Amino acid sequence: MSYSDVEAELRRHPAVQECVVARIPTGPRTHMLVAYVVIIGQASPADIRAFLSTPRLRSNRVPRAVIPVDSLPCTRFGEVDREGLPLPVQPGMMAGGKGALADLDDMPLGGLMLVLAGVVALVAFLTTDVFWPGSTDLSVVPQTWFRRLFTGLYVAEFLSFGLGISFLLFGRRRLTRLGRPSWLTTLAHLSIVWLLAAWWPQDNFYRLAAKTDWARQAALVYGFNITLMIAAAVLVVFAVRERPAG
Repeated sequence: MSYSDVEAELRRHPAVQECVVARIPTGPRTHMLVAYVVIIGQASPADIRAFLSTPRLRSNRVPRAVIPVDSLPCTRFGEVDREGLPLPVQPGMMAGGKGALADLDDMPLGGLMLVLAGVVALVAFLTTDVFWPGSTDLSVVPQTWFRRLFTGLYVAEFLSFGLGISFLLFGRRRLTRLGRPSWLTTLAHLSIVWLLAAWWPQDNFYRLAAKTDWARQAALVYGFNITLMIAAAVLVVFAVRERPAG
């Protein structure tokens, strides 16, 4: 596919000496438009992308990211070697404006995550009475609609646990694209997993704990409630932490 119109508009920018626009893969079935530019002067990649985001081009023709390079690779015939263009190592850190590469919607893998979440939720449902006998017994609940409310709660816990396990296996790659430090990405990944997965064991332990068993109640509070608060705080830090300059 030709992007000569996009390249022509890029060359109109006074700071763009050379450029080439290419479509690069971001997933099994997803691609993204990227502009490689040799910049002169003080213009930033974000400035150049903003220049293209005016009515000059249709929105789907505006590159999602602008990557500065010292020079464009050429073949021995003097043409741009598109195969020699550098592939982004950390897409989440490439310049190009708000949301330039926050592609967290890889549909094939997203579907797999949902399927796995459903399977794990079913396993949780089938094993609850094995791990916590009697914790889901609703025979003492006086009214039918109350029982339905509690049943809905149990289903939500199963699904949340399944989604947490699924995100544990497949979620880190998506968080990595956001360009945060590796240690913070790991903490955020585990925090999301815990915020989702903890409810199934937590509520079952609570339902079987006596109200006056203070030692057990304290252990549950510090084992679940406090750690869930910490996980939420980690995500706040992850959300407000600025990307490192790249």
